[in-house]
Order: sequence, then C-alpha cells, then structure tokens
Amino acid sequence: MSRVARGVVATLAFAVAACGRSTPRPVAAPAPAPVAPAPAPPQATPKLDTISLPPTDRAGAAAPRARTPERPAQRCTLDFENTPETRFLSVRDPIADKYTTYIGGGVIGRCRSQAIRINSDSAESYEQNRLHYLIGKVKYREDRVSLDSDRLTYYQAEERLVAEGNVVVVMKDSSRMTGPRAEYFRAVRGVRTASKVIMTARPTLRMYETDSTGKRQADPVMLVADNIVGEGDTLFTAHGRVELDRTDLTARGDSAVLDNVRQYSRLMKKPRVESKGKDSFTLTGRVIDIFGRTRKVDRVLSIDSASAVSKDLTLSADTVDLRVTDNRLDRAFAFGPSRAQAVTKERRITADSLDVRMPGQRLRELFAVRRAYAESDPDTTKITSKERDWLRGDTIVARFDSVPARDTTSQPTLRDLVARGAARSFYQMPSNRGEKDKPGLSYVRGRIISVDFKSREVQTVTVTDSVAGVFLEATPPDTLPPTKAKPTRRPTRAPAPARPGAAPRRRPGPGTSE
Repeated sequence: MSRVARGVVATLAFAVAACGRSTPRPVAAPAPAPVAPAPAPPQATPKLDTISLPPTDRAGAAAPRARTPERPAQRCTLDFENTPETRFLSVRDPIADKYTTYIGGGVIGRCRSQAIRINSDSAESYEQNRLHYLIGKVKYREDRVSLDSDRLTYYQAEERLVAEGNVVVVMKDSSRMTGPRAEYFRAVRGVRTASKVIMTARPTLRMYETDSTGKRQADPVMLVADNIVGEGDTLFTAHGRVELDRTDLTARGDSAVLDNVRQYSRLMKKPRVESKGKDSFTLTGRVIDIFGRTRKVDRVLSIDSASAVSKDLTLSADTVDLRVTDNRLDRAFAFGPSRAQAVTKERRITADSLDVRMPGQRLRELFAVRRAYAESDPDTTKITSKERDWLRGDTIVARFDSVPARDTTSQPTLRDLVARGAARSFYQMPSNRGEKDKPGLSYVRGRIISVDFKSREVQTVTVTDSVAGVFLEATPPDTLPPTKAKPTRRPTRAPAPARPGAAPRRRPGPGTSE
C-alpha cells in the first residue's frame, strides 16, 4: 500500500472515531447491602380512575410468574464502522473542537462493549450535541428490543431514540408494536432503571401469548389506541379510543392496562366487554377488570354502575363479577349498596346481593340474599290486572327447569320460588268463572313460603310456621243478598216570608197562648 493510501485510511479511521467521542464511562456505584423487607402496609382501596394492579383473583389460584427486573446497561459509545461503500464528510468546529460528520453509502454503528447495532442508508452525527440522525431503512437492534423505521434520531445524552415512519417495535417476548412514530427510552445506569416505549398517532400492539407449556399461541391479542406505552416488555398502558380484541372477547374503553405476565387487563371510562361465540354476553360499567388463566379469560369484574346482559338474564348492581368457563358464563355475583337486580323474561328479583348459577350459560339457580323481593306479571291470557304478583323474604331461592342443550331458543322455565325469614306473598288466581278482570287474591305470611309453578303458572303456595293470610274471590252478582230500601223522610216545608210592615212574630213562651 502506498504512503498516500495509508494516509487516507488513517484519516478515515480518525474522523469516524471522532464521531463516537463521549464523556468518560461512569463507574457503577457499589451495590447497597441487602435490607430486610419491612412489613407490608394494609392494602388501600384503589381509585377507580387510576391504574392499579389488583391482588390474585381468588384464593388457591396459581401464583403468576414473577416479572424479571431489567438490568440497566451502560451508556452507549457509538462508533461507525468502515465499509467499502461508505462515504463521509467530517467538518471540525475550531471553537468547540467538535466534529460534525455526514456519512452515506450505508452506515453501520455499534456501541462499544455492548450488543447494540444501528444500520441505515445514511447518517448525520453531531459530536457537540451528542446527537445522531439516521435516515433510510433504519434498523436498531439490542437484546431487549428491535426497532425498524424510515428515520431515527438518537439523543445519546438522554439515551432516547425517536423513530418516525413505518415504525415496527418488537419486544423481547415477541410483542409487536406498529405505528407512524415511537420513542424508546433505554434502561441505563444513572439515567433510568427500566426501558420504556411510547407510541403515538394510533398504533397497534400485537401481543403473542404462550400457553402453560411455553408454546406461543398463533392468534395474538390485538390492542389499538391513540397512544400506547410499554413498560419493560410485558406491561402496556393505552389511552384514547381503546380497542382490545382477543380470541374469546372484544373490549372497548377510553383507557386500558395490559399485564402479559399476570394475564390481567383493566379498562376504564365507559368500558364495554362482549364475548365471542353463539351465546354471547355483554358487560358494562365504569371500570372492568379481565383475568385469565392458561391464556383464557376466566373472570370479568365490572365496578360501579355495572350491567351484564345475556340471553337468559340481565344483571345490574354496583359490582358484577362474572365467572367464565370455555367462553360461556358459569356463575355471576352482583352486589353493592344500591342493591342488585336480576331480570328475566318473566320476572324481576332484587336483593342486597345475588348469586346466579348458570352452567353452560343456562340459568339453573338464583340466590337472593337480604331484603329479597321478587315480582312478576300474572298470566295475561287468564288475568287482566295492573297489579303484579310478588314475594318477599330475607332470602329468596329461584330454581329453573333444565333445558336440553340442543334447544337453544327456549328460555328456562321457573320451577319454584322459596322465601325464608319474614316471608310474605301476594298472588292473583284466575277466576273459576272465567272473568279475567276479577281474579282471586291470595295474601299470606309465614316463616317460609314456597311457590310451585307449572306451565309458567302458580300451582300451589305452601306456608310454614306463623301462618296467617287471606283469600278473596269476587262474588257473582246473583248470589249477593238483596239490599233493603232506606226509609224516606218527609221534607220540611220552609216558613212563609213575613209581610212588609208587619211586626215579627214572637214564639210564645211557656204557659202562654197566642
């Protein structure tokens, strides 16, 4: 090699190395001695308008795997490698003694002593501001994240990267985010303890879940929102017109949080969850929590103004807790200070709390606890009345007949109602004479009242202990006793008016005559 060629190579190496000048690498502080953890304070009730992770959904559930904390890396000292196609122009600032370098023909950058690589078509490097612009087919690679975009700005002093144009971010757990713009904050000692990705302009998140054996599922969880923030690589928050799509349900809301490790999601501000499948259900409220196990939803909890609607039943209360098996409702709880209400096609039941058991999403039993009240309309084919039949008690248990699995159109029919504790009932019975507007009235009280139904009609009413009651039936007009005529009184004649000028007549006193 000639002396001129050797001089050119040496100059190129010096100029490219100058682009990577930085302050000396900070020395890591010694790790503090371990301190025994303090006792956990009592858990406070979370605010409904804030994002907070709830405890394990129920006792006996398998504890979720712990989230592995990130290890902050060191700052990046970026060096640009030479390639046969690389072209560059380096300009020195004589006052600051710093270089501004323009590189084209393919750029390859690496962080010293770290597995971080940046490729692009061209780049601009400002040593004084520790700022790098990369343009065209940008690819950023590190252990935690991979990032592709049309343009990338690397703020080296802040350890922050801003990607624009056809951005694709792939997390360590294969979660994939796409959108027009993203900011990536590196986890660096002395700067921040955990990495963060912020995507704006309505990005899309595809989160691939794994089953209990660690096998990746084919269908991802889809999340679309105005803004999505990824904390680490498994916790995401979303704001603005949130749309969550799973294989078993869809959800909508104004904000949401997804924890892929705990298999937990929360939606806030007018959320709505709707299951998929033939027998779907819909849940609304102010806040909705979604819990899963083995990558399937098994619990959906709605807090504040909650309402759950299925084909057989509508539940409403301050809190509605749904348990799901194989994408079908299996059990439901409703409770709260404003009382709970269950409405079927034929009746309405209210109480302080409700426990509905519906295996295979077919209504079987309903337990109403404390100040229970059930009401229904009488049989309109036999009775015409504005009054409703009702039953009261401390508790009410409603049992429904089973419906064959192949019959998906029929509603479960009520078999019996049992009220316990200060029970009272009022029912209207069809008239024996066929008069629809004059039904018989039955009112009874007792400790236990059992009402049996047949063909959707009241068959018998059985009262146990402290029995009292009355039955009223309209009497035919021809069986009523004749009414006696009241004696008439002779009308009293008014006195004649006095003549003009005449003295008023005086009534005679005792012992005198006129």
